[in-house]
Amino acid sequence: MQLISLPVSPFAARVRIAIRAKDLDVEIVAPPEGWSTDRRFRGISPTGRLPVLILDDGEAVGESAVILELLEEMFPRKPLLPREPLARAKVRILARHADLYLMPPMSALGGPHEAREGRTVVQQLLDGLEVLEGLLDDEGRELTLADCTLAPVLFAAEVTGQRLGVDLIDSFPNVTAYQRWIGEDPSVAAVLVEMREGLRSLVRKT
Repeated sequence: MQLISLPVSPFAARVRIAIRAKDLDVEIVAPPEGWSTDRRFRGISPTGRLPVLILDDGEAVGESAVILELLEEMFPRKPLLPREPLARAKVRILARHADLYLMPPMSALGGPHEAREGRTVVQQLLDGLEVLEGLLDDEGRELTLADCTLAPVLFAAEVTGQRLGVDLIDSFPNVTAYQRWIGEDPSVAAVLVEMREGLRSLVRKT
């Protein structure tokens, strides 16, 4: 199998964490030059988005959340979902919260009005982190799909805060403790290193 991925993408990073955690034999490859508008790439990723998982039979699967669930079903050894239905639901709630309330504000940055939009982004992130503060607990403390999703998103939020001159994470003790704990997981730590290196590479190119 192959995963078409970019180091700095939080969506691709969550899949790479799961691949490492499950110890899967998946080749990580970069997308082709000009991938976002490349017709051949659009043939395997109609939305033109990353990541994309290429299965051994050539079938392509997009959307990071779907890829995570697929890998969990294909490779149940070293599970990233609890056995109990309610516990599974709680994992999915955390992952959905990251995708619905933390990632969208950060995706809005980068335009010509970033300084003005930054205030809105900061408030939206603070609102999302405040809810996350109440959702987090230390029950179980085993790596799950929620952790695969949250760790890269919190890294991105931290970087966004630095970019906008605001400390977003430290105001929330549960989030801070969680970020510290999850950063000690070997699979997460390795992927966060990849994200930092990818970010430095992007900065050097600008």
